Amino acid sequence: MPLAAAAFSASAQAQSQSSPRFVKGICSIIFPREMPRAECFAQAKSAGFDAIELSIGADFPLDIGRDEARRMADAAAKAGITIATIWCSDPLHQNPLNAADSAVRARGVDAMRRAIAIAGDLNCGAILLYAVRLGNGARLEFGSQETWDRYTAELTKVVPDAERAKVFLNPENVWNKFLLSPLEMRTFVDQFHSPWVGTHFDAGNCMQYGYPEDWILTLGQRIKRIHFKDFKLGGRGEPARFADLLEGDVNWKAVMAALVKVGYNGPISPEIGRNANQADQLKQVSAALDKILAMA
Repeated sequence: MPLAAAAFSASAQAQSQSSPRFVKGICSIIFPREMPRAECFAQAKSAGFDAIELSIGADFPLDIGRDEARRMADAAAKAGITIATIWCSDPLHQNPLNAADSAVRARGVDAMRRAIAIAGDLNCGAILLYAVRLGNGARLEFGSQETWDRYTAELTKVVPDAERAKVFLNPENVWNKFLLSPLEMRTFVDQFHSPWVGTHFDAGNCMQYGYPEDWILTLGQRIKRIHFKDFKLGGRGEPARFADLLEGDVNWKAVMAALVKVGYNGPISPEIGRNANQADQLKQVSAALDKILAMA
């Protein structure tokens, strides 16, 4: 068993008594950016989480050394925390895989290869990809077809790296005006014919143009990691907005039933930014997640 898979399995077994079906995760954006990551791991564990997602750029640089990465992995293991995912968002925002300039795309490919290597050092089994955008605000920059073609071509180059490292490459459904239905996401993932290309599903992000339970049932076992966010649909002059867990319009009972039906049993991580004015935010998020997981 690869080291990352072994670490994940051990974490899953450790938390089985409190949540036998899923791994409770959290995203590092809920912590102050200046807080040492070892302290983040300790606080996450104390609040009832067993996994964490880290971001290249915010949590460590793309050029992090192997020794430093391994020290971070050791700190997480000491706290009883698995590093479930690393986000390769910032490097790909700077070097999008659908850029017209092939040199820009090549830098994006290099960033993904580097992220795969870092994942190995961190005993992490998955990379979140937010790799393309069709435009900026109201201005279209890249068409859907050319984006599909370029994204496919560039991602294909690193699939062998991911397969050798046993690290999932997971495009996420995000507000980039691309892959806006579960059928599109499913087709995009399936064209690689690799078990190491999956998807990172976000329950809140699809609420304006779909239903999370439908996405889950359509994508099935292609889903390798999950973000939980709640979303309040607009109406009667009220703008649509993200909301605290259990305070929006996500049908959590249906979401959990769908996850059970497709057999998902991996990390579920609320993606919630830090609110310095909310006392005990981490514990509140943990308690809300427990209520949702209990619906399964």
